Amino acid sequence: MRVCHIGFSRYPGIGSVAMYEYTRNLAKLGVDVQVMATEETERGEKEIDDVKVFYVKSPSVKNLSVYPLPFTQQSLLFLKKFPDSYFDIIHVYHYPGCFLFPLFLRDKGKKWVFFTTSGPIRGGFISKMGWRVQSYESHYFDHIILRDKSHIFTFSYRKDEDITIVPIGADLNYFSPGKSPIRKKYGIDPSTFLFLYAGSLNPLRRIETLIEGLKVVTKKRDAALMLVGDGGTERLKKYAEAVGMKSHVYFTGGVPYTTVPSYMRCCNSFLSYVPVTPEFDIQPPLKTVEALACGLPVIATNTLGNRRFITHGENGLLTGDDAVSLGNSMLELMENDALRKRLEKNARPSVVEHDWGAIVKNKLLPAYERILG
Repeated sequence: MRVCHIGFSRYPGIGSVAMYEYTRNLAKLGVDVQVMATEETERGEKEIDDVKVFYVKSPSVKNLSVYPLPFTQQSLLFLKKFPDSYFDIIHVYHYPGCFLFPLFLRDKGKKWVFFTTSGPIRGGFISKMGWRVQSYESHYFDHIILRDKSHIFTFSYRKDEDITIVPIGADLNYFSPGKSPIRKKYGIDPSTFLFLYAGSLNPLRRIETLIEGLKVVTKKRDAALMLVGDGGTERLKKYAEAVGMKSHVYFTGGVPYTTVPSYMRCCNSFLSYVPVTPEFDIQPPLKTVEALACGLPVIATNTLGNRRFITHGENGLLTGDDAVSLGNSMLELMENDALRKRLEKNARPSVVEHDWGAIVKNKLLPAYERILG
């Protein structure tokens, strides 16, 4: 089988975990895999984990920008070089304009798959329009793959057999318990109870709430918070200083995806925080799964996505999205040794069925075979 995956994102990268894991695990199963993705500084071709990758130079991977246009143009020219029906499956990760691939080069693939990782998170009119754009563009594809059944409503015009759910996962060999040099790197005392958040620091995420939650904790216990990610570091540094939390919050900025497990291993608990809003409620919580795979007790906001993986009091704690609720959950975890040990014990076993390799072998590849008939 020959497949081609196209995504306006870095490869590999934090924003393209699914594409990276799908393709490299397909290659392990003997599938011939071609990827088209972006690179920040140069254009070219290389091979990664037996996957052939064509890179388009793109300074940014923001969907709402001019950069998707040159990516689409150059990727179309590259794809045009292949003979008709060369690929059995062409799997496209949604971004605005992705429908141009099957519109202009339908004959290059026997079947075209539309894939959406999540929906718009801005709320209101913008989110509604974002879902409508996805629905419109998906009409040009033969099949739709979603990561969660809560997204099906957007594509209700399609028959059930035209939609497949392939859930998120984690590389259990990569995300696993172990030692980490990160505390030493940042001068954090080994005895300090350290909470970790990894992800976007965009204002829509309301990460200020984590700093406020930590402030609730430090009124009774000594603790620290590490924020791994970008998109708002300077804003949050100023906020931490303004509320007297500067010495308790560590900012790493963006880090390579390959180092994320090491950051997770350095902490005592992972905060899987998103606001409880309609837009975030259905987002698949990739970092929740990865943290559980590392054996961490997870404190997660009570969203539909997090409830798919967190059983309150068994492998994590579900909490409200306000600072007081979050802070109280953090304190509960710190002060209740029996609870913390139970969550640690149950964390990794709770996601053993969500290894990326198993998902690709048991869900994605059979879906391709079924689509091809």
